[in-house]
Amino acid sequence: MSRSLRLRLTLTHTAVAALAIIVVAVIVHVADERRFERYLADVQERRNTAVVQALEDTYREGIGWGASAVFAVSQAARASNVNLAVYSPQGELEFTVQGIHGPSVMSGQMMGGGMGSGGGRASPAPGVSASPHGAAAYDVKSYPVVVGGTTVARVDVYAPHGARVAAEEAYEGSLTRNLVIAAAVAAGLALVISVLVSRRVTGPLEELTEAAGDVAGGNLDVRVAPRGQDEVATLSAAFNSMADALARDEQWRRDMTVDLAYELRTPLATIQSRVKALEDGVMPATPENLRLIGDEVERLDRLLAALRNLNELESEDLDVQFDPLDLAEVVSSAVTDIETEAARRDVTLVPEIVPVTVRGDRDRLLQVVSNLLDNALKSAPTHGTITVSLSREESSAVLSVADTGPGIDPVDLPFVCDRFYRSRSARGTQGAGLGLAIVKGLVEAHGGAVEAGNRPQGGAVFTVRLPLAG
Repeated sequence: MSRSLRLRLTLTHTAVAALAIIVVAVIVHVADERRFERYLADVQERRNTAVVQALEDTYREGIGWGASAVFAVSQAARASNVNLAVYSPQGELEFTVQGIHGPSVMSGQMMGGGMGSGGGRASPAPGVSASPHGAAAYDVKSYPVVVGGTTVARVDVYAPHGARVAAEEAYEGSLTRNLVIAAAVAAGLALVISVLVSRRVTGPLEELTEAAGDVAGGNLDVRVAPRGQDEVATLSAAFNSMADALARDEQWRRDMTVDLAYELRTPLATIQSRVKALEDGVMPATPENLRLIGDEVERLDRLLAALRNLNELESEDLDVQFDPLDLAEVVSSAVTDIETEAARRDVTLVPEIVPVTVRGDRDRLLQVVSNLLDNALKSAPTHGTITVSLSREESSAVLSVADTGPGIDPVDLPFVCDRFYRSRSARGTQGAGLGLAIVKGLVEAHGGAVEAGNRPQGGAVFTVRLPLAG
């Protein structure tokens, strides 16, 4: 597929270059042909004017043109490569001059057919043919010869048409040849450049294709090197981000398996050992011993409930009842539930709560606050403090739970609320990395948002924002 794309890019670039060359050649050919015609006409006009000027300069009053004057005029005609026929004001042929280089053919009719005073035709000048078939070989223009404001004669200037045609053909041939050479060079350069460009474009795509195949085969360590700042480089960076996320999720899955195995194995082992002791009579069936077994059963039930809640959140089957309620009452209830455990660990709870009304599910929001307090209690050190504050900001209720523990590593901050994620410092402690993920899902189900951060004075802080009722 990549080679097909490279071939298509090469052919497309070459075709565009060829089309551009053809269009430019047509435009240049048409424009230059007209320009060259105007140029030849301007040159011939200047030559004709020079001959007329020579006639005017050599004219003498009462004499006209003597032999020396005719010679001078013939030199000017030869320099301009034209033939001349000079007529009197009455139309009588005065003289002719042959200035065209090489043999020339002119007819008496072409020489103007000048009429004398008697109305007869003037005879052709010496060296001029009387054949009328030579007229097409010349371009004829007539000019008045003016001396001192008086028209003393009229001159017909015969320019060889064949010379002009030959010049045009030579110019067109040279132009065509140059355009063909330029087209060949441009096409070659376009082909080389298109090959290089297509290789530069398809090279990273080929690398991405191979890397995607490796990822599909289970190799999540493969990465590609973004080159440049174009869309392909952006695609390469997106692929690397995707591969990082897949590798991270895979590692979290493995960690989750280990954590869940630990969370299940510990209470099960405790229950099994105590039940065996009860069966063997080693341990009496007192309420205290049975309570210990019940605690482990409750621990298993909490783990299964967390997994069930997470499954509901991910499958969008979560049932949330939106009723007006005082969030302060929910927070106070959660604080009351955890006071005994906090006192046992010698951790001080500091509530800073004001009444705030929101719309939501009381049990779900109680679970949110309880999970945040439980997470803070795990992080808070002995003689530490957990501050629970609830306030109102514009159109939101803001709940924050802060502890005086070690805080959250900046590397872990973007992921602390992801499912099954556990930081390095949390490894080996109770939990499977589900509490904060459930908090995030429940808060978002209520149209709110949760943020994790560190306090400047130390410790972690989690902030929940929920829309106010109404």
